[in-house]
Amino acid sequence: MNYEAYMLLWQNAYIKLKQIDYVQNIPVRMTKVMKYSSLLIITEGAAEIMIDDQPYFVQRFTIFHIGKSQSLHITAQDKLSYYLIYYRGDIVYTDAFMQHLQMQYQPFQTSFSCISANPIAIHSLLQNMYIKWQSGSIQEHLSVKASFYELIYRVFQELVEGYGEPHEIDKAEVARLYIEQHINESLSIQKLADLLNISTRHLLRIFKARFEVGPQVYLQQLRIEHAKKYLLANQFSIKEIAVSLGFEDEYYFSRAFKKVTKMAPSNYRLNYPSNMSEITITIENSFQYNENQLAQANRFKNEEMITNRIQHLKLPFLLKLLVLLSAYGGESKHHSRRLTTNEAMTKTVIDDSGREVVIPMKAERIVTDWYLGQMLALDVVPVGAVTANLDFAAFLKPYYKNEDILNVGTDGNVSIEKTAKLKPDLIVTWNPEDVGKYEKIAPTIVFSDTAYKTATDEIKAMGEYLGRQQEADAFINDFESRIAKAQEKVNAVVSEDSTFTIFDLFAKKATVVGNKSVSGGRALYQILGVKPQEMVQNLFDTKDPSLGRYEIPYEVVGDYVGDYVFVINFFNKEGEFPSTWTNLDVVKKRKTLQLASEFYFASDPLSGLHQAEDLADKIIEFTLAK
Repeated sequence: MNYEAYMLLWQNAYIKLKQIDYVQNIPVRMTKVMKYSSLLIITEGAAEIMIDDQPYFVQRFTIFHIGKSQSLHITAQDKLSYYLIYYRGDIVYTDAFMQHLQMQYQPFQTSFSCISANPIAIHSLLQNMYIKWQSGSIQEHLSVKASFYELIYRVFQELVEGYGEPHEIDKAEVARLYIEQHINESLSIQKLADLLNISTRHLLRIFKARFEVGPQVYLQQLRIEHAKKYLLANQFSIKEIAVSLGFEDEYYFSRAFKKVTKMAPSNYRLNYPSNMSEITITIENSFQYNENQLAQANRFKNEEMITNRIQHLKLPFLLKLLVLLSAYGGESKHHSRRLTTNEAMTKTVIDDSGREVVIPMKAERIVTDWYLGQMLALDVVPVGAVTANLDFAAFLKPYYKNEDILNVGTDGNVSIEKTAKLKPDLIVTWNPEDVGKYEKIAPTIVFSDTAYKTATDEIKAMGEYLGRQQEADAFINDFESRIAKAQEKVNAVVSEDSTFTIFDLFAKKATVVGNKSVSGGRALYQILGVKPQEMVQNLFDTKDPSLGRYEIPYEVVGDYVGDYVFVINFFNKEGEFPSTWTNLDVVKKRKTLQLASEFYFASDPLSGLHQAEDLADKIIEFTLAK
């Protein structure tokens, strides 16, 4: 705001006070459209306030200016005290400049706020004003008018001099409203934080503080509550409800619904008698469809109607099929052609090395020389994988049986004979130089985990290659929900300023683990989203890692110690360390957090998910112990 312009306008203002209300120590639920310009001063208690479409959550002494004709909503579950001063203002024009200022800034219509740095003085002023206003005498009302100017002066003085500060909009409420208005869309915590111009950690903290759950959980709960109403209305199919609420498909919706209600949607509809049958719900006015979803829902409806009609016809099977195909028109003919050609079994993709490759639509027998975790995340168990993933990625072992996967060698030395005997229909490699030998066995794509910014992007890409898009979406939803919970748990005990370091220790050198891949770095910094120690951050910003780590001499290792220090000792388990390490305060006092190397070898999204949850538990346990 241009405070100087506003003060100049108020200096030339004519004010007529209309009313002063005082509400003291009562729960409040009030909605009104302001007949006059007003000052609302919250003096005690907490309240949710909405001025037009701007939400605020007030917990301190706060002053709001509200323009004429603006709407005001106040909700306070517990006791609230506030003053509401109504006035009518006009500007006395002395020249064209003042008229221009008034037209540009509209001082009596503009909303602004101030969290006062001197609430006691202002509170005393308000008490005096209210008492004198209640007297009804002309003399006292003149005194109240003078006090009103003083109140305006104090507010602008604090704002101009920086002692007071404007009250921020309630970003948690803005996030909640955004979720409710976009219930049929997938929710990214990062996107929501970007819209509010805050960090994901801050968003999770304020949202959980206000609504007791994170944004992802809130969205899921909201969708399930809407689903219950639509099921009881008994006018739309489960598939239509799933689409309208943003679920990827009927299967995922049913799984999510059953997880919350312990009952499948169809059983819920049957077991709960509808008390909503009189309520008219239509596609146009109830479900929050976008244009594509509306078309899809209508298509589902038409397909079901056509199918139901055919079932009642006493026709031979082939004749029924012809009727069904003619009802669907040209599009159905296209699908019929695809089902009778080899094209239905293959697709052409551009892999991460830029090669154009024809691969199966949905590969079933896959060999990979590195990407075991990415496949297991999609419920795909490859027939062949490499030693490193099979022996050292401990978080992956519960997802397969040893006899289901043949060890075909190491990531740099895969046995072609063993691979060929498995008769794979697809090979996924990290190394473009190995494509030539792999292609003699089966179609081969190059996958590069470094080509994707986030773990979820990586899983989505693998899902598209393998024809498991639905499995990818299911994993991503579960991943984001679980990570949000882990972040919330950490945020509850760790300050925003806390810093973190992971050391991977060798015999003659120390290394700082990078933020993109190995040894828990991806899980800690990228997935869990905590803050690196300052010198560690400088390494991330200025240097390229070697094999995911940054070498540092043991002589300066103390410069990289954060508030939380994780240690992996994979390469020197039996060795001794120099005194520059053993004399560190965190080492002597045993304040380091040890990470088991077999659980922190892999950096795929599935391992990263488990690592992030494990790191969160260790952080919380360590913090509470302190």
